[in-house]
Amino acid sequence: NHGKLYQIITAAFNFFSKTPTPLSTQHLNKLAILNLSGCGNLQSLPDRIHLELLKELNLSGCSKLKRLPEISSGNIETMHLDGTALEELPSSIECLSKLSRLDLADCKSLKSLPSGLCKLKSLDVLNIDGCSNLQRLPEELGYLEALDSLHAVGTAIRELPPSIVRLKSVRAIYFGRNRGLSLPITFSVDGLQNLRDLNLNDCGITELPESLGLLSLVTELHLEGNNFERIPESIIQLSNLEWLFIRYCERLQSLPKLPCNLIWLDAHHCTALESLPGLFPSSNESYLRTLYLSDNFKLDPNDLGGIVKGALQKIQLLATARLKEAREKISYPSREGRGFLPWNEIPKWFSFQSAGSCVTLEMPPDFFNDKSVIGLAFSVIVNFSREFSFFCTSKIEKRFYMYCEYIVRPKDYLPHCSTSRRMLLGVSDCVVSDHLFFGCYFFDDKEFNDFRKYNRVPVAVRFYVRYTNSFESLDWPAKKCGIRLFHAPDSTESFSCDQLFTPKD
Repeated sequence: NHGKLYQIITAAFNFFSKTPTPLSTQHLNKLAILNLSGCGNLQSLPDRIHLELLKELNLSGCSKLKRLPEISSGNIETMHLDGTALEELPSSIECLSKLSRLDLADCKSLKSLPSGLCKLKSLDVLNIDGCSNLQRLPEELGYLEALDSLHAVGTAIRELPPSIVRLKSVRAIYFGRNRGLSLPITFSVDGLQNLRDLNLNDCGITELPESLGLLSLVTELHLEGNNFERIPESIIQLSNLEWLFIRYCERLQSLPKLPCNLIWLDAHHCTALESLPGLFPSSNESYLRTLYLSDNFKLDPNDLGGIVKGALQKIQLLATARLKEAREKISYPSREGRGFLPWNEIPKWFSFQSAGSCVTLEMPPDFFNDKSVIGLAFSVIVNFSREFSFFCTSKIEKRFYMYCEYIVRPKDYLPHCSTSRRMLLGVSDCVVSDHLFFGCYFFDDKEFNDFRKYNRVPVAVRFYVRYTNSFESLDWPAKKCGIRLFHAPDSTESFSCDQLFTPKD
């Protein structure tokens, strides 16, 4: 019967300190999957594993297993060794020509990887996250020609092998939480040519390579919590970059001109940041949809005012584009954008304004006779007290959720017939001074058609600033709020930057 056994999945192995005798014999010649995951008492395996048809070896969570035997099963495709006590890998691993996934996450005793690992021409996923004693990668790393993703978060690696720039197939590299990491002096034109996602969060990096712009296909760049003072101007060459995260880069003093395809910029708590280029250089150049500049008090108020004005111009352009879609297309998605920055007033451009968290939309009785709402722009002033912020003990727990509830009723019905819908506008960090959270939301075709079909008109908008941590959830009041409605058919009205803000004393 052993010859017909294709899979072993047994929690019973948790009672053994070594594998039972049958496993070490030749009788399991058709075994395809060997799963001993979670066997916390397993300390040893047979000296050699030779199972010709074995495709998957799962030893995940075998926390007492210190040694992996020589493996000569050439058909193995996946090895899960995460959470074991392995100190090294056997030299025979270089013979596993079909191995495509190697998971070594949280192998905290692992000190090195054999150079033979880099002979694996099929390896496309290498995970060494949490290998806190692993200090280096093999010098021949660049020979892993099929490698698609490299996960190396929370290791002891301080220096990358120069050959890493030769990884032509890799699309994702994660090196977060490797304090003191040094980057290659230069990236090459023909290296890392497929890289899309680069994560270097919390690595203590003091300088970024000037050749950063050669990573031409990168769409996500995570640089949070580092120590560099500037970003190379070559970043403008990253024409595919859409997401840039530089939160908590407390020494960063200025931003260069950024790629116009960027849709998300998170620069929260860059406390030395003083200078910004025109994030909205012209009405048609920038695609930016989300901008976080919160807790950056060295920024020039004139720069901030210019950013808000530019953003409101973009919102007006989005309204014009949405109106065109509503006229010409049967279906279209919702569209939204948001910004969060130090500011203490609602721009005059917002037609309806109120103190507190709710604004009533007082419209002429016949205003919606020939119009339907296609979307809205919103602005909210928030400020969490220092007493409140004291209870937010971690970066994760300092997040808040901004909700908007718009209240509608049929045109010819009484107010008590009103209905409402709540939507999430964005997530950001709690702040202890006045900040402006602003943005827009344009309805999709279903929501837009519902306004017309049921003759619904908006009557009020209420905002919820919700804070949630591990223990509780509570709503925090807004100081001020404002709304501007966009409606068909006249959402193409011209926009003026003049008199957006109340003159300051």
